[in-house]
Amino acid sequence: MLATVLLCVLASVGDAPAGETEPKSLDPRVVIEQFAAEPDIVTPTGIAIDQRGRVLVVESHTHFRPADYAGPPADRIRALVDTDGDGRADQVTNFYEGGTATMNLAVYDDGSVFVATRMEISRLFDHDNDGKADERLLIAHLETAGNYPHNGLSGFAFDGLGNVYFGLGENLGAKYRLVGTDGAALEGGGEGGSIYRCRPDGTKLTRIATGFWNPFHLCCDAYDRLFAVDNDPDSRPPCRLLHIVPEGDYGYRYRNGRKGVHPFTAWNGELPGTLPMTAGTGEAPSGVLAYESDALPTEYVGTLLVTSWGDHRIDSFRLNPHGASFRALAEPIVTGGDNFRPVVIALAADGSLYVSDWVDKSYDLHGKGRVWHIRARDAVPLKRPSDPAQALLSGDRPLRQKAGRMLAGSPSTSKNLTLLSDVAQKGADPRVRADALIALARAGKADSIREQIALHDSSADVQSLAIGLGTEYTDALRNRASPESPSLVRAAALRRLSDTSSRTVVIAALADSDPFIAQAARTALAHSATIDERLSLAAAESSAQRLAAIFLLRELPEPAARAVLPTLLRDADPTVRFAAVQWVAEAGLQEFRNQVVDGLATGATTRALFEAYLAALERLDGVQRAVKDEWSGDQYVLALLENPETASAVRVRALRALRPDHPGLTPQLLGTLLASTDPAMRLETVRTLRERKDPLAVDQVEQIAVDERAAIGLRAEAIVGVANDTSERRALLLNLATGNVATLGQEALRSLRGAPLDAGARDRLVTAAAHETDAELVTRLLGTSPNPPHPDRADREAWLALVQAPGDAATGERIFFHPRGPACYRCHQVDGRGGTIGPELSFTPQTLSAARLLESLLEPSKEIAPQFTVWNVVRNDGTMLTGVLLSDDPDGTRRYGTADGEIIGVQQSEVAEVRPQNKSLMPDSLCDQLTPSELRDLFAYLRSPR
Repeated sequence: MLATVLLCVLASVGDAPAGETEPKSLDPRVVIEQFAAEPDIVTPTGIAIDQRGRVLVVESHTHFRPADYAGPPADRIRALVDTDGDGRADQVTNFYEGGTATMNLAVYDDGSVFVATRMEISRLFDHDNDGKADERLLIAHLETAGNYPHNGLSGFAFDGLGNVYFGLGENLGAKYRLVGTDGAALEGGGEGGSIYRCRPDGTKLTRIATGFWNPFHLCCDAYDRLFAVDNDPDSRPPCRLLHIVPEGDYGYRYRNGRKGVHPFTAWNGELPGTLPMTAGTGEAPSGVLAYESDALPTEYVGTLLVTSWGDHRIDSFRLNPHGASFRALAEPIVTGGDNFRPVVIALAADGSLYVSDWVDKSYDLHGKGRVWHIRARDAVPLKRPSDPAQALLSGDRPLRQKAGRMLAGSPSTSKNLTLLSDVAQKGADPRVRADALIALARAGKADSIREQIALHDSSADVQSLAIGLGTEYTDALRNRASPESPSLVRAAALRRLSDTSSRTVVIAALADSDPFIAQAARTALAHSATIDERLSLAAAESSAQRLAAIFLLRELPEPAARAVLPTLLRDADPTVRFAAVQWVAEAGLQEFRNQVVDGLATGATTRALFEAYLAALERLDGVQRAVKDEWSGDQYVLALLENPETASAVRVRALRALRPDHPGLTPQLLGTLLASTDPAMRLETVRTLRERKDPLAVDQVEQIAVDERAAIGLRAEAIVGVANDTSERRALLLNLATGNVATLGQEALRSLRGAPLDAGARDRLVTAAAHETDAELVTRLLGTSPNPPHPDRADREAWLALVQAPGDAATGERIFFHPRGPACYRCHQVDGRGGTIGPELSFTPQTLSAARLLESLLEPSKEIAPQFTVWNVVRNDGTMLTGVLLSDDPDGTRRYGTADGEIIGVQQSEVAEVRPQNKSLMPDSLCDQLTPSELRDLFAYLRSPR
C-alpha cells in the first residue's frame, strides 16, 4: 500500500536555502529532486511536458502584483530542459509571453498548448518548430465584471475523443457569459463554479457539471472518467476530490453565501439532488493527475495524485468502487515544510512526474519558485516502442493513445482496424482494451464491437466506457440499465436511455439509494421526458418520483410546471417538502409565501426542513446578509422564539434549533418557556437547560428532578442534566436511585456512574436492584462484573436479536444525550440537538437498515465517509491531536473535533505533520459501555420515526 512506509527517505534536492525543510518522499522506492529554481523560474502555477520533452511552466508576473514589482509586464511560459543529463534544468527559454492571471496549461495530442488565464482559454501553436509559440487562437472567453485572479477559468483535461475540459470558479457570484468560437454562450452568476467541455477548436461549448467552489484542475483516468479537485468555502472543509458525471450537481451555491453554511448549500451530497465527494483532500488542492504509466512502482497505476498547496504535500488516492462512483483515502507520498507549496503535477514521457512549487505562502508575487522531479529511485530508461502495434500494448497511456490514433487514423488500413478491434475485445489488460476501443470510437469505427464489449467484457470499467462512447442503443444495451448490472455499468446505461420504451427501468432507478444511479436516471429524463410525463411523476405514489419531478420541473418556464407546488409543499415526505421549499425560494415565487409560513408552523418535522422554511422566507422577503453575517438561522429563529404570538409547535422547534449556550437564551426567556402550559415546550426547555453548564441551569433542572408534581418523563430528562454535577448532587441521585419510580431510578443510576460511593451507598444500591434493568445498571455501577453479558462479536444474528428486542425509545433518547453514558450527542446530532463532528443521525430510520445500523455501532471504522476522515495532527512541540477537520478559518486556524466533543483550533504554523487515519473517531468499544437493556433502548431510539 502506498505511503505506509514510515521510514522517510530524504532525496537529493539541490541547494535549498538554509533552514528550509526540503520535501521528502515517504516511499523509499521514490525520490523527489529539485529540477529548477529561481531565478530561472519564479511564482510558477501550471506545468506540462511538451512533445520535445521540455518542461513548460507558467511563470506568473500578474497575480497580486506589488506596485514596486520589477518583473516582466505579462506572464510567461518558460521551457526548461536538462541538456547534460544531471537532473537539473540548464537551458531556459521563453515559449510564450503574454496574458494576465495565467493559471494553467496542457499539451494537446497534436503538440499545441492550451492555456487558461482568468478570463480566457486559448491555444498556442509553434508552426515553424523554433521552440516558441507563433500563433495564438482564442478558444473561449469570459465576459464578466469578476476579476479575482484565481477563481476564473482554469483546467485542463482531455478525453480520448479529443474533447477539452476546463473549470470556472465561483467568480465571487458575479454574472458572466462564457463564449465559444462558434458563438455559443453560457450564462450564469451566483450558482457556484462549473466544469465545461468543448471541441479543441472551441466549438460545441457545454456545461458538464456545476456546484463547485473552485475546480482548479481536472484529469481523465484510463477509462475516460473525469475527476476534479475543488477548494472548500470558508466553513465547509474538507476540500474535495470529485468524480464528475454529466449534469452532476455538487451542491455549492455562491448566492447562498461564501462560507457554504446555508441550508440550500451542500458539500457532500447532503441535500436532495446533489452528489457526494470521492474523498476529502488536503488544503488548497491545486493539481490532480491519474497516474497511468509504468515508471513508478506498480501500485501507483490507477491512483489519483493530488497536490495540496496549503498542507505542503502530495497525496495518492486509490479509487475503491462505491456503487456507481468511488471512495478513496489520502495517502501522503511527499511531504515538505512551510515553503513547499505544490501547485500542478504533470506526467513526463518516461513515466516520471514534474511538480510546480509556488514556494511561499504569500499570494503576492515574491520572486521565488521551484520545479521538482519525482521518479523511481532505481529508475532505468524504459524502451518505448516506435511500432504502433507494439506501443498499443505499452504500460504508458499517452503512448497507447498515440499508437491508437495512428492505427485508426486516416488513411486507416483494414489490418490496423482489425488489430485495434482484436485488442479492444481480447487484450489481457483492461486499460489497453479501453484505449483500443477509444481509438476506434474517435475514428468512428467502434459501433460494430461496442455492444459486444458492453455486454461481455470482464471489466465493469470497460463495459461502462463502451456504453458511454455511443449514441445508438439496442435492447441488449438497454438491459445493462437493470439493477443486476454492476453499478458503474448501470449508471452509464441509464444516462443514455432517452427512448420512451425504456421509461419503466429509468423511473424505477429514481428510487435507488445510490445518488449517482438516481442522478443518471434524472439525466435521462431531463433530456427526453415531456412536461406531461414530469407532471405525472409529481403525483406518483413513490416519494423518489415526486422528488425527481421537482428537479425536472423547476427549470421549465411553463406555468403548468409550478402548478404542482401547492401539493408538493404539503407532501408527507420531508425530503420532498424540502426540495419544494427550495424551489419556491430560489425561484422567488412570492405567490407561495403564505404556504411557506403555514408549513413552518405545521410541517417542520426536521431541523433541515425548519431551516429551509426560514431560509425561504428570508429569500422571499429580500433579506440580504453580509459576508460576516452569513446564514446561521439564529437571528430568525430567536425572533420566532421570543414572540409569544408564534405557534407553540414552532417555538418548540425554534428552541431545539438554537444551541443551548446561545446568548439570546437569557435566564428570563428560559424561565418564561419553562413556565409554559405546553408540555412539549417545557420538555424542550429542560433539554436545553440540561445541556447548559452554568450553575443556574443545573439548579433549575434539579428542582424539576425532585418535583413530584412534574411528569415522570420531564423529571427523567432533568436527572440527565443533574449528571453534569454528580459530585454535588450525589445524595439526591442516591435517593432517586433507591426510590420507587423505576424510570427515575434508572436515570439516577446512569447519572451516578463514575461517582465515588461509600459502603453504605453501595449497600443501598444493591438492595434497590428490583428487576433486570436495575440489576444491570447496578452491576455496572458497582463494578461487580467487568463487562455486560453481550454476544460474541462475530455472532451478528445474536446481536441483531438483542438490539431488535422491544426497547423504549424515550429512554434511548436520554441514553443518547447522557453525559455519563456513551455521550453520542457530543459528536452526533438528531433533529437539531447534539454535535456536528460526526454524521447527522436524524434520518437513520429511513436510510439505515437494522443490520447496517448495528454494523456502524460494532464496526464504526468499516466505512467512513470522506468528510469524517480522522486526522492525526502532530504539532511542532511533539504533542498530537486526533480529530475530524471542521473548519479552515481565514486567519489560518484549523478547527478539529475530537472524540470527546471538543473543538480545538490549531494554527498552521504550529503543525509539523498531518496524516489521515483509516479509523473512525467513534470507538469500537462503544457497545461494551452499554447494558443489554440500554442497547435495546438506544437502538429503539435510533430506529424510531422522527
